[in-house]
Amino acid sequence: MDPVSGAWVVLHRVGPDRAGPLDSVQSDARGRYAFNYTRTGSEDAVYFVSASYDGIAYFTPPLAEGKVTGDDGEITVFDTTSGHVPLSLRGHHVVVSAADANAKRSVVEVYDLSNDSSVTRVAVGDNPASATWVTHILPGATDFKVGQGDISGQAVTNTEGVVRVFAPLAPGLKQLSFSYSLPANSFPLKLPLEKETGVYEILIEDKSGNVSGPHLREVDPVVVDERNYRRFLASDMPENSVAVIDLPPPPSTRSVDPRFLLAITLIIGAAMVIALAQALRRR
Repeated sequence: MDPVSGAWVVLHRVGPDRAGPLDSVQSDARGRYAFNYTRTGSEDAVYFVSASYDGIAYFTPPLAEGKVTGDDGEITVFDTTSGHVPLSLRGHHVVVSAADANAKRSVVEVYDLSNDSSVTRVAVGDNPASATWVTHILPGATDFKVGQGDISGQAVTNTEGVVRVFAPLAPGLKQLSFSYSLPANSFPLKLPLEKETGVYEILIEDKSGNVSGPHLREVDPVVVDERNYRRFLASDMPENSVAVIDLPPPPSTRSVDPRFLLAITLIIGAAMVIALAQALRRR
């Protein structure tokens, strides 16, 4: 949209050693701004610029080394709406771990959400009906936690298996990730797709088991955090299609029945008595 004049623009630094704003200026009548700064501290630090418009913060990509001008330093802002905005699902990634000692599997889901309009979709307070995006997980899921991505955990809720996003969604791509745990006996697991999905990816840590669904096929395995995963991939998955993740049950950890131990002891004892009797008879 047109340049915003008189807006406050803030230079930020985020690094492993420290993080925070470095400087701020007000844009001129044509929406232009300029900063002079020196990179200090950790070489892994990232520098970027933000501006607020209509209560929503917008950011530049990370600033490259040296002089940054033109599109690389441009901040694009948008009008807001709480009405309907077309959102598409560019990608959906599911990672299922092996069963742990508690017979549970951890599941990580990552969504690539795309706002295909020219306005920012916003929620109205914490009204569930005004959430900017909604999806579902199994009601039996526990240990729900929002992971790294473009959407803060403070803007995401999970109520009885309904995951709601209340963060503003500006035009473009935003990534949401979260994890949860499921009992190992929840498998085979059926995952219905609520929307047409551009890229659908499922990773399973088990060497056995299978994943099936429209267009899904197994491709080369991958290594994530030094753990090996089999990979199943599909493109242009239709709405309401179902993927089935069929994994083997975890090894049994049931304690041995004392009656079984008693029976084994009696059998061994009887065999010893018979062997002793035969030895005495030979003598």
